[in-house]
Amino acid sequence: MALLLAGLAAVAYGTGDLVGGLSIRRSGREGAALSTAVVATVVGCLVCSILLVVLPPEQVTSSDVGWSALAGLAMAATRPLLYLGMSRGPIAVFAPGYSLTAIAVPALAGPLIGQRLSGWELLGVLLAIPAVLLLCGEGRLPRVAEVVRSAVLGQAVVVGFCIGLSGIFFSRVDVAAGIMPAFVTLLVGSLILPVYAVLAPGPRAPYRSVLRLGSLVGVTSAVAFALGTTAFQRGSAAVVTAMICMAPAVSILLAWRLLGERVARLQVLGGAFGLGVLILFALGA
Repeated sequence: MALLLAGLAAVAYGTGDLVGGLSIRRSGREGAALSTAVVATVVGCLVCSILLVVLPPEQVTSSDVGWSALAGLAMAATRPLLYLGMSRGPIAVFAPGYSLTAIAVPALAGPLIGQRLSGWELLGVLLAIPAVLLLCGEGRLPRVAEVVRSAVLGQAVVVGFCIGLSGIFFSRVDVAAGIMPAFVTLLVGSLILPVYAVLAPGPRAPYRSVLRLGSLVGVTSAVAFALGTTAFQRGSAAVVTAMICMAPAVSILLAWRLLGERVARLQVLGGAFGLGVLILFALGA
């Protein structure tokens, strides 16, 4: 069940990433990345509140709320940095950088919190590394000098660390809490990000230019958070994070089919590795 939920979350995240990129690209204005993050988070919170009414939790403890709030703080810091990094690039450095960091954090921390991986799961996590590297590399592998000198490398590591850390926090929430962690996470972001957008230096964020597509990202993100947080409650944080990091494959596939964008051979190879990751996790389950 955790594997299926994580896979569906990857589909929702991949769809949202594509739409978020389109929102920023079509706006073409400074502050579009932060605007998209704000709109998506607020709309996502509203959608998730409706889902919470339809699918109420069985039981929620103060511990569940606390872990969810911590995850919300991590994700609130992550979202604008993620969109900003994707819009400024180079994506071939930024996207693999944050994805690989996100995979590494729960994989390394897992044994410390009692989440040991089986042999198949460990192989799946290891195979996810080249899969993500090839999927996110825009058809090329970044050179070592490019990675070391890149201005976005540090930002990518911060984003990946926050994503990996939030996965660990979500895994500490009890299954009985249902999709409540998704709502709390988006609620925290809805309270923090608009304030940051107002206080941030530079021109005011162009909300109108990203409202339509940003709202669509909000709907997909609400679904993604609901599926993802539920998956984290039922499975290992390392496995669920690795599965969710396959989201670029969904973005690439949609961009190819709907926007006519070219798919590089290395990205196809990354997709094949991603399929191998799914098979290994299925064997481990």
